[in-house]
Amino acid sequence: MRVMTNPFSRRLLSVLLLATASMTAVAERIIPPRNLFQDPEFVRDFVGSYGFLSDVEPKVSPAESRMLVKIRELFDAAKFKEAETELIRFIKETEAPTDPEKEPQEISAAMVFVLGNLYFSADRSEEARRAFLEAIRRFPKFRRAHVNLGYLYISKEDFDKAMAHFQQAVSLGEGNPRVYGLLGYTYLLKQKPLAAENAYRQAYLLDPESRDWKLGLAQALIQQEKMEEASSMLGTLIEEYPEDRDLWLQQTNALLAQEKKMEAAVNLEVLRMKGLASESELTLLGNLYMDQEEPQLALFAYTAAMNKEEKLDVQRSLKAARILNDYGYPDKAEAFVMQIRAKAGSSLSAEDETELELVEAKIARSAGDLERVGQVLEGLVKRDSMNGEVLTELGNHYGTMAKSEENEERRAKLIVDAKTNLQLAAGIESSAYAGNLALGQLLVRERQYIQAMPALDKALELKPSESLKNYVSRVRRAADREQQRIEREEAEREAKKSEEKTEP
Repeated sequence: MRVMTNPFSRRLLSVLLLATASMTAVAERIIPPRNLFQDPEFVRDFVGSYGFLSDVEPKVSPAESRMLVKIRELFDAAKFKEAETELIRFIKETEAPTDPEKEPQEISAAMVFVLGNLYFSADRSEEARRAFLEAIRRFPKFRRAHVNLGYLYISKEDFDKAMAHFQQAVSLGEGNPRVYGLLGYTYLLKQKPLAAENAYRQAYLLDPESRDWKLGLAQALIQQEKMEEASSMLGTLIEEYPEDRDLWLQQTNALLAQEKKMEAAVNLEVLRMKGLASESELTLLGNLYMDQEEPQLALFAYTAAMNKEEKLDVQRSLKAARILNDYGYPDKAEAFVMQIRAKAGSSLSAEDETELELVEAKIARSAGDLERVGQVLEGLVKRDSMNGEVLTELGNHYGTMAKSEENEERRAKLIVDAKTNLQLAAGIESSAYAGNLALGQLLVRERQYIQAMPALDKALELKPSESLKNYVSRVRRAADREQQRIEREEAEREAKKSEEKTEP
């Protein structure tokens, strides 16, 4: 049985459905480049490149040049400690020679830079940092020292300092795609997406095969809300790396931002079939199907989400059951609740059991089984007489029963019972808003506008909204008219009494 809702309600449900689900299930995040310090090619380039460019890097003496050759040979033999020892010995001997006939000489910034590289490769980052800074002090335009210091700061997640040194290196003519890519990454983190896009485009131009730069470019486009371009770039990446779930999820975000909900659902279905979808992503898939009025597909997705985790997430599963019911599919919701009970077994806490039975009551109401609604709610209130949500639901149930009750005496009793439960709910902090609002609406239906105003005013105070404000204003006008009528009738009665007293 499907219970139809009005178009406004369906639109509101759709907005709430995707606003709550998509943000949590596919949270947008910046995916960092792969760890370049674990890349053998990078490490080799970082430590072992000792050629120097005269315009932007310091000159070396003949003795230093010979030492660099020797260090390179030690490096090629993976003798890093020996290379460090040899370089330190050379520096000391140059600056303070043991031979009294030799004049002390200042070593070049290049040798300090090489020492910094060796320190960094030995994971002595603070010593490396001081060496790079000293190299730059001695030769401010030392481009490669700026680059390597930027790498060091990236490794320490000091992105502001890394950005400054990469910018300086680029201004000195650096053209390494890795520098542009990492500069783009720092721009992304600083919420400068246009600068990030330009840096990533340069990195992509120089190294079009790199996954990291294409992904960074896509993320920069997403930050600028250029979703169509981002989707296209991510699609290219997905073709190259079909098992990378982060790529599928990033593209799903971009598709949702374009309102391409079924294309987003296709992405999530692919992840489901590959076994890569998490519980939250399967829940989002169910929500997308509900938005497209595909309850059976939604039920499959919600069931897959529930079964994904060893321990049942009761609240998430109940939320899915509520969505199925609120969209007008109580039969699907009931089937899902049965699966929740089967998976939970005897592990439900008292609080979870109450929540589950409340959902069952709402499903029964949607299905038109008011007798079942009453049985469930009355059983709940006996177990927990001060549960505000249960009292609110029971009050609403009695009010609904009163609408169709033809016997005036029974109807009056139902109204009294409804008021009693809603007044109790209104006095409990957790249900004060819902209780006051429901009580006010009940009194309005009974045309008791003056009595309704305190409850409605309290509800508006607790949770202001434009729609509720407009509703309360309409009721207040009706209450004013009722008050004027009462005062007019009272005045007429008083006038009549006065006339009777003055008659002979």
